[in-house]
Amino acid sequence: MYTVYAPKKAATTVLYEAIASFDEYDGNALQTNTSSKGIIYPQCDRLFEFAKTADGMELKACEKYEKVEETIIFGCRPCDAKGFLLLDKLFNWGEYRDESYFSRREKTAIISISCATPQSTCFCNSFEDSGPVSKTGSDLLLTLIGERYLVEVVTEKGKKIIEGSRYLEPATENDVALKQEAEQAAAKKMPERLELDEIKKSLDTAFESPYWDTAHLPCLKCNVCTFVCPTCYCFDISECLKGYTEGERNRTWDSCSLESFTKMAGGVNPRSDSKRRFRQRVMHKFRYHVDNFNEYLCTGCGRCIRYCPVGMDIKRVLEGVK
Repeated sequence: MYTVYAPKKAATTVLYEAIASFDEYDGNALQTNTSSKGIIYPQCDRLFEFAKTADGMELKACEKYEKVEETIIFGCRPCDAKGFLLLDKLFNWGEYRDESYFSRREKTAIISISCATPQSTCFCNSFEDSGPVSKTGSDLLLTLIGERYLVEVVTEKGKKIIEGSRYLEPATENDVALKQEAEQAAAKKMPERLELDEIKKSLDTAFESPYWDTAHLPCLKCNVCTFVCPTCYCFDISECLKGYTEGERNRTWDSCSLESFTKMAGGVNPRSDSKRRFRQRVMHKFRYHVDNFNEYLCTGCGRCIRYCPVGMDIKRVLEGVK
């Protein structure tokens, strides 16, 4: 049995929530307001508990890691699915592996649905192995052809889900042709691709550019772009005491756009003004991460554009850099 998370309408928003039946699934929304990232990488995560004992301090692992249920994320879009592959590398880098993240990741299967009507804010086609019908990061990919879905098995997880299903039948050559037509139709609706390699070259020498003096000015520092993003992963660590002898350590999402993010002991802050913090966000996603992992820390979902209260467009910012 799986716990299924899917787009579910709540008041005026569409969010990923656990559903008990298919009737609760909102299949009309192209995209949820927030990404599916929080299902595997929660906004607030208890890492461990601690208690003072007669012999010193005792650390206790959270039982939740052993009680993680088999989970399906249904109705994920290709841009969100690819975001998990980026997070996988970040949380398993070298000798460091985040067990909290992977305790959920390894028990989660992702069933994505191709995008038939990309929005003007989408730019997933600018990235390698991405696009409105990309299989990257998915375990199963569904593409609507007429009144049916063509199901593509991408991983062993996906194969396990559909084994023995009485609702499936082999795809015909005509089904495959219809899928290709849907793919071509979606591609035509995408905006012109960003020249990311050229933008990266410009960013390599743009740290002291006067461009940043004005590029950041519309930004309100509200951080909505960070919290709707499928790839932002910065976090803060805090300890919550329970009485005088025990407590817990928590990890919560944070943002490099916040003034407190780089504030150090004694009050020193190397990014005390919004210009530096804005530059850091752009540089991190489109320069520093590329240097470290040879890929961009963005999937082109367009949420940061769509939900920005002042309409800042990361595509225009990047074109301005170039």
